[in-house]
Amino acid sequence: TWGLGRVAALEHPHLWAQLIDLPPHIDHHTLTRLATTLTPHNNEDQTAIRTTGTHTRRLTHAPTTTPTTTWQPTGTTLITGGTGGIGAVLARWLAHQGAPHLHLTSRRGPHAPGAQQLTQELTQLGTTVTITACDVSDPHQLRNLLDTIPDTHPLTTVIHAAG
Repeated sequence: TWGLGRVAALEHPHLWAQLIDLPPHIDHHTLTRLATTLTPHNNEDQTAIRTTGTHTRRLTHAPTTTPTTTWQPTGTTLITGGTGGIGAVLARWLAHQGAPHLHLTSRRGPHAPGAQQLTQELTQLGTTVTITACDVSDPHQLRNLLDTIPDTHPLTTVIHAAG
């Protein structure tokens, strides 16, 4: 039925009103929402009325909110794919946030292009950096990697940025 209504709207736009999808069980909230939907100032052409409210197919901007708390990285942050692309950008951001230990992985590990420069940069920001060669799709390599996380900086965060 909904599809028929959509086709009718395309074929006869001068006759078009609106489609309203009602819930299986009608209550007094449904009737109030239906009356509001049928008011002349409502410009929505497709509406679904549910027990949780009235929903339309329009997207709107969410209000901008400021976080009430800031996140402070602690322990070890493991970043898969951490030596290149997004992983390196996140590592820099975490170092600026005061991350005490970053464990970066990639298939080539410390031999990845730019890995040594990234290590120097992050170390200068006060972060301890470990770079390990690890194919995180291999469960044995991943288990060995997790076993090397130091007790002094336990694993607290994992960011999967590997391609």
